[in-house]
Amino acid sequence: MGEVRNNQRPNVHVYASVWQRILAVIVDLLVITAPLSVISFLVVGNWRGDWITILLEAIYWLVIPVITRGYTIGKWMAGIRIEMRKGNPPGYFCMFLRYAVVPFFYVISFGGLLLLSCGMMVLRTDRKSLHDVVAGTVVVKGSVPKYVPNQSKISA
Repeated sequence: MGEVRNNQRPNVHVYASVWQRILAVIVDLLVITAPLSVISFLVVGNWRGDWITILLEAIYWLVIPVITRGYTIGKWMAGIRIEMRKGNPPGYFCMFLRYAVVPFFYVISFGGLLLLSCGMMVLRTDRKSLHDVVAGTVVVKGSVPKYVPNQSKISA
């Protein structure tokens, strides 16, 4: 299997299923986005948000996955996480690409790129969608150990 450096996981990925990813997005929308929209409506009077709720949502999508090493609440509940291609936790720049830049193109393409992204997730063996390819991330099952030695010595 080769030598593993810096306590990184060997190049073995157990990719998250499409259904796990869909469940994670639904949970995130129900737990974070919907309540913030309601709070914004009650405070400001519109569903689009005020600067405080927009800031809180940006922190959730851009900062929390970095701090928690690839988890959002939805991903944690679905048992999956985001990581970089070599098993490293995601950084701020890739989260910015993943959750801000690429979704902007989903919107300006009137959902065309979003449909392409969903098709990629279904058809690719690594389950990468467009935002994963651009950001250099992959969504894996969270229970995978970070490092499994080739031979372990067990003493009785």
